[in-house]
Amino acid sequence: MSELEIRRRPVQARSAKTFDHILDTATALLEEAGWNGFNTNLLAERAGIGIQTLYRYFPNKLSVVATLAQQLVEEWGNWQQYDRISLLGRSGIELFVERLRNQPGGVAIRQAMAASPSLRKLDRDDTRRNAERYAAELISLNDTVNYEDAVLSILVAFEASLAVIDLTYDLPPAEADRVIGLCVEMQSTFLANRFPILAKEIS
Repeated sequence: MSELEIRRRPVQARSAKTFDHILDTATALLEEAGWNGFNTNLLAERAGIGIQTLYRYFPNKLSVVATLAQQLVEEWGNWQQYDRISLLGRSGIELFVERLRNQPGGVAIRQAMAASPSLRKLDRDDTRRNAERYAAELISLNDTVNYEDAVLSILVAFEASLAVIDLTYDLPPAEADRVIGLCVEMQSTFLANRFPILAKEIS
């Protein structure tokens, strides 16, 4: 079993309630203490459960954070109401930042993801899957585009933008907003230069 996997998923309603309570408590604890202050003993204490109850579901704190991150991905995964290609530009970055800021624990979970090689790999794997989906969308607009080139270009844009967004967490709001604006300009310009067909789509 991977260190990021949970031991079991609850089946009964009572177990599901305990499972959800653990995750809610973990979110609050991450926001309060950060990754370095977050551990399973403190989580069990804050949740008002025995450590063995916690370990019934989660073998370690990595698996807790990985589950929280997966929940974020699932909660943010419904993008069907948007024009997917346009999300490669300003609307996508601004929507991501808005959801990150408004989601309880969103920033704290993102910061925790950067603290462990296993969690960073989980994040990068998800980013690559997104790049592959957007590359397929791009090819649907222009079938002369090389798929591998599109994946790598979009992946570079996403990873660079995520790194810039991660810099904003501790900045004053006005400065953070200016940085986000520069991030939008950086990603949109890069992708429009790589794929001119995107110039109108992501402006």
